[in-house]
Amino acid sequence: MAGPIRHKGRDSHVSFISFHFSRHQLTLDRAQRQTACVPITPSLAFPVFNTSDFGGGDGAFYFDLVRLEDRPDIPRSFPHRHDYYHLLWMSEAAGTHLLDFERYPARANSVFFVSPGQLHAWESAIRPCGFVINFSADFFVQMFPRADDIAQLPFFHIASTAPVLHLSQAQHDELRPLLLEMEREFQSDAEARMDIVRAYLLVLLTRLRRIHPRRSGEGATPLNHSLTQRFTLLIDQHYLEFARLGDYTSRLHTTERQLNEAVKRTLGKTAGQLIQERLVLEAKRLLGNTAMSVAEIAFQLGFEDQAYFSRFFKKQAGVTPGEFKKRFGAEAPIAA
Repeated sequence: MAGPIRHKGRDSHVSFISFHFSRHQLTLDRAQRQTACVPITPSLAFPVFNTSDFGGGDGAFYFDLVRLEDRPDIPRSFPHRHDYYHLLWMSEAAGTHLLDFERYPARANSVFFVSPGQLHAWESAIRPCGFVINFSADFFVQMFPRADDIAQLPFFHIASTAPVLHLSQAQHDELRPLLLEMEREFQSDAEARMDIVRAYLLVLLTRLRRIHPRRSGEGATPLNHSLTQRFTLLIDQHYLEFARLGDYTSRLHTTERQLNEAVKRTLGKTAGQLIQERLVLEAKRLLGNTAMSVAEIAFQLGFEDQAYFSRFFKKQAGVTPGEFKKRFGAEAPIAA
């Protein structure tokens, strides 16, 4: 099984984190790696919803949809994760949404996008109204069989800096009929109803993609943007096992120079910085979600020297691993 290389504390090692095969990496089934953003780790402090509990069916979860106002158990104010895609359409709400340790206002006409493995919780001072849409990775892939197509959705992968859209009232009212039609088809027993549901979901996501702001630099051509998006998807799947930047470029059928240029023009960062950011996010999840010590987390992520890991983490996150664990390792108010 692929595992991280042991870093021995060289502060000059900042451009790229390299990895090699190690027996110390926790076992992770290939299918789980495809559908989750984080490795499975022991002693999870926060629950993981493996299947949606909204709908019935034959036990093979692909899609479901419910209204927020019909579910007394929503919002869920305790931190948790899903192993499926989770879309929150808030027609009415007034509160805070915690998503991977960042806080966002949960207000009327908001749409939140939560990917598999992301830690989130939310609360509202008023009874929320709207929809929850859950769909599995398989359902997602059926809509987007090509990686380039998935990469065009900026809100469902790790590099997204805006996992929420705050719609205008006009935008909300224009798109809401799509959800109503999707709900009607889903609740029916009509022939090929899931094909129609999938088509409506594709239209909804495409329309939301048009609204979603892109953080493209002046030189970010559509080709640069697509390459950067596909690179971030690949990071999420292989950041603990790929040994060199060349491992990514070979999968992407490009060169290191072209990849760095595309990332730089699109996000203003280097390819190595994106890999570092993913590593730091994983460290945050392990610090906040598990009972593992800082030393154990450092070792799992490839740092032989705990002190070097602490310096690396503080440089990226602004606090030490210990300080972060104290803040997020136990349940804390969402709106702190």
